[in-house]
Amino acid sequence: MPMLQDMSHMYALKSVIEDLLGSRAWYDLKETTSLTTWRRYVFKLFDAIELSVKTTILIRDNDWMQEVQENITHGRELGKIAKNTDDLIAALTATLLRQVFLQLGSCPSRKTVQSAPLKAQHWNFSGFRSVQIVQTPKQREALFLSKQRRRIGVERQWGLEAEFRKSATTLSYAEWCDEREPRPSD
Repeated sequence: MPMLQDMSHMYALKSVIEDLLGSRAWYDLKETTSLTTWRRYVFKLFDAIELSVKTTILIRDNDWMQEVQENITHGRELGKIAKNTDDLIAALTATLLRQVFLQLGSCPSRKTVQSAPLKAQHWNFSGFRSVQIVQTPKQREALFLSKQRRRIGVERQWGLEAEFRKSATTLSYAEWCDEREPRPSD
């Protein structure tokens, strides 16, 4: 189906692009079918992914980083030759699918087999690389603050932080908040 000049068409994609790139992206994309506009934002997404990988993933092997760069470069090449927004969105989707599996350690290529069953032995890539998501206490606090601000608002959160400082507790801010009022599961 061709791109529609309708805010609700591809709403989920437009919304996540807004989350990632800001409200200007939403306003530019919400009712446009312009290949030029969509291409500009898809390329910004590729740039953001590449920059995020380089600045966030500190422990990585050179071969993996090369695969990531090749994936994003291939996505850009597909984006440049896209003749319409459907082709462009397909290029973005394919690049993101490859990227997800690269982030898990390896992107399989199973073109020579008829199908890959959804069984652990076919989808566990730890034989190639180990992936860890770790969080320091400082990072845990920062994430808690971010979620709390979204949930209760900045002003209320500042008020709670002021109360926390006055309490002179040895607990972390997140622990202190949990004691006062257990947080809902996020």
